[in-house]
Amino acid sequence: MRRWNVLFGIFLLVLLILLGLFFIYFPFQTAGVFGEPDASLSLNQSSRLAVVLFFQHRKLTTPMLEGVEESQEFQVLAGDTASQVSTKLAQAGLISNEQVFLNYLIYKGYDRILQSGTYFFSPAQSPLELAAAMIDPTPEDVRFVILPGLRLEEIARLIPTSGLNFSSNDLLSLSESKTGLVLPEIFKDAPNLEGLILAGEYTIMRDTSPLNFLQYLIDQSVAQFTPEVINAFSQQGLTPYQAITLASIVEREAVQSDEKTTIASVFLNRLLVNMLLQSDPTVQYALGWDEQTQTWWKTPLTGADLEVDFPYNTYRFNGLPPTPICSVGIDSLIAVAFPEQTNYYYFRSACDGSGTHVFAEDYEEHQSNACQ
Repeated sequence: MRRWNVLFGIFLLVLLILLGLFFIYFPFQTAGVFGEPDASLSLNQSSRLAVVLFFQHRKLTTPMLEGVEESQEFQVLAGDTASQVSTKLAQAGLISNEQVFLNYLIYKGYDRILQSGTYFFSPAQSPLELAAAMIDPTPEDVRFVILPGLRLEEIARLIPTSGLNFSSNDLLSLSESKTGLVLPEIFKDAPNLEGLILAGEYTIMRDTSPLNFLQYLIDQSVAQFTPEVINAFSQQGLTPYQAITLASIVEREAVQSDEKTTIASVFLNRLLVNMLLQSDPTVQYALGWDEQTQTWWKTPLTGADLEVDFPYNTYRFNGLPPTPICSVGIDSLIAVAFPEQTNYYYFRSACDGSGTHVFAEDYEEHQSNACQ
């Protein structure tokens, strides 16, 4: 009987030691390396993960390759689970053991807060560093949206809230000087960058420089000027730069997208007969910032506004303005390349407030379309 009591005592001692290791020692040691476990885990879950991580900690603290500077693109898609991300990291050669990495994510609660986005990872980064990057609520790339009809100053005003690491003034200064920028042959004589950045949604690395930012946007825009599109502009008697200038006027004039080809035809018809374009947006561009209305696009215009002596005023100066007046959408470019064939030389806003226009072939008809 005494022998059984001794054995039972030893059993209890061993059990207590094991429980101490499981619930106290290993969790304490693991917390010293990786921090405290996620509060939502049960004691049993956190202890079990702590034991696993204690014995596998080198696989989390040691990078795959030391001294490798080259990075590779890695994407976490919206909806990716922690398990899927771990698998993709292992397949990319960035971690050695996907299960150990997943255990760490669960231990820390990171499995529920991984941020989707584009990352640039190196095998020289440890799995801990990779995990830290993917829970950062400010991913390495930002979504930059340029709406149709914005002038450069308005695009620059988007910078402070974009997440990019440079200022509005940095962008405007570079757009004027063009220092370091490589412009394509079709835009080499452009005095500034107005209109050379097409409207659209761009994905930009957060730490990009103003130079790389503008170069990327210009390159993306130039890619739309295919030989077929350039040839279509030529058929209208326009160079690519003239085409984007006219498209910028169409952009500001049109409210309804389906009218752009008709509006383009009006201006092309006027250019063909050397007739003043008489476009209000070019006057608005000439006037610039209006303190009273707190906008770059003053409306309504006065008779005195239409007399402003500036080359962009197409009520006084014949032909196209010196540069585009705003960013344009692809549909405006296409409208200039493939306009509707009309005999219209005039248009004005419809009187029903719909945003549409009424078109006329001569001035008498144009006058009859005026609102009563």
